[in-house]
Amino acid sequence: MEKRHAKRIKSDLQCELVSRSLRYTGSIENIGEDGLSMTIPPTKTRVNIPVGMTFIVKFKGRSGDTHELQCRIVRPHKILPGKPVSDVGMEIIKRPPEYLEFLKTLKK
Repeated sequence: MEKRHAKRIKSDLQCELVSRSLRYTGSIENIGEDGLSMTIPPTKTRVNIPVGMTFIVKFKGRSGDTHELQCRIVRPHKILPGKPVSDVGMEIIKRPPEYLEFLKTLKK
């Protein structure tokens, strides 16, 4: 298994995963300079999130500031109805310049 390039910070940020007509809510479990991992709660219907699919991850920081990251799925899970899902891994492929400053606030 490939090692991460940067350290991750544990978090519990509520987020939204958006791609065209798809929209899922969940929480970011850990986040870093180049990637993040999130959980998606149980759904009523089966959901497949394939490797390589791109999403916009939207979330608010602790001070209410809004962030949007373009991410690519690198470790998906099949989401089955009524079953909890965890650890959908994503690579950040586009981030705003202020994102690295935001990460510093999480480390405090």
